[in-house]
Amino acid sequence: MSEEGNETPIPGDADSGSSDEAGVMEPVSREEVLSDAKEDVLDFLEGLLDAMELDGDVRAEVADDSIAAEISGADAGLLIGGRGQTLDAIQELVRTSVQNQAQARIRVSLDIEGYRGRRAAALELEVRELAERALTEGGEVALEPMSAYERKIVHDTVGTIDGVTSFSEGQEPRRRVILKTD
Repeated sequence: MSEEGNETPIPGDADSGSSDEAGVMEPVSREEVLSDAKEDVLDFLEGLLDAMELDGDVRAEVADDSIAAEISGADAGLLIGGRGQTLDAIQELVRTSVQNQAQARIRVSLDIEGYRGRRAAALELEVRELAERALTEGGEVALEPMSAYERKIVHDTVGTIDGVTSFSEGQEPRRRVILKTD
């Protein structure tokens, strides 16, 4: 256990704050932490585009106690990668960087040119077709390995289909969803 006064405050926590000139801690609100983190997200992503010499626009907003960012522009699609793997990696880098700067847990989501929405719609369609196949043929149908984000979309979609359940199996990065008839 640390001695009183030696603990590092975590912004956004009830006991956190910043010191004034007299060394007295002033509370920092979660809103201030998120606002600062939003600026850090924008700086990180704009710096990435500059470093890669890519044209693009970066937007970010605070919503539901998290930060949602989007990159758009003619060159932005280069940052998606196969099945969104580059996008996922960039999201993880920006999240880690922002959390380290803020010294707080902050959820960050990143989309590029609306990729996540298009991928979710395609997954939902595929899951409905595979569920129909499972219902017709019986048994189990395995999907390709996918990220946790995509597996959640699959499980949520299956939850709306009568007669079919889903479960995940395998280890990352080869974890996949299995559809099974009831």
